[in-house]
Amino acid sequence: MLWTLIVVAIILIVGVIWIIGAREPVFSVKDGEPAWFVAVRTNTAPRFASGVRITWSGAADFALIGAEEGYWTRFYILAGGKAGESPLLPDGEEDALVARISMFTPPSFALGMLRAMCKLGLLPKPKGPVMRNVDALEFRKDIVPTNESIAALLSRPQDYAPTMVNFLAYAPAAKYADSRVSTGAAAYRRYGAVAMKTVYRTGGALMFYGKVLEIMRPAKAGPSVGVWDDVAAMRYPNPSAILSMENVPEYHAALYHRDAGLARTIVIATQPIPDAV
Repeated sequence: MLWTLIVVAIILIVGVIWIIGAREPVFSVKDGEPAWFVAVRTNTAPRFASGVRITWSGAADFALIGAEEGYWTRFYILAGGKAGESPLLPDGEEDALVARISMFTPPSFALGMLRAMCKLGLLPKPKGPVMRNVDALEFRKDIVPTNESIAALLSRPQDYAPTMVNFLAYAPAAKYADSRVSTGAAAYRRYGAVAMKTVYRTGGALMFYGKVLEIMRPAKAGPSVGVWDDVAAMRYPNPSAILSMENVPEYHAALYHRDAGLARTIVIATQPIPDAV
């Protein structure tokens, strides 16, 4: 009887954790269905091909890392259409970047465990003052916020909950100071695993992560010109959340892998598009 109760309790706990994870706001697409990342510079809503639907959208606010301006006005994760044809219909936009991507969605149970551990305080929120000045940082300055972009972020209202869109390009070979052998992508994954856990500790969440399979339409200008390996987005609960991550020792130590693995990055703060359909 006791063992039966234990087994039932375990099943219930596993079920609850799975449900918590399934409710996380991670955007994905159906297996076998084309997925797209689209950035547009336009004053009007773009038009998409027949059979293409929006699964996530964001309006660019400002560039946090890697650029002086956000350049783009809107971002989309799209699903559907044909793999060999652009999902974006030409409609007078000033510029656009269209990439076919492969979406990565963590298992619901893993997300549920992460969220539950944060709620229970097993992974507590970062404590301490947030970073406001990067001048004394010992890490690469080209892949961290500038003092000006930090000020712009902290000037937003306290209920401002940005989704940070990341453009990621990896070095062919990681540039470790100790000369260890690794690809840039592998080095960044070491950082990424710790970063994602730390984002959840701030109260944030993963919105999407996609591997770039091909660029259907390259950017003509702006900071996003060139080749990108991955695109990703994390949502934060308030302006200071992303800046508090440095206060987690495990995360601070993992920045070593980020510096070694990244060739370049751009991070742009976004907000929901009011007229998105």
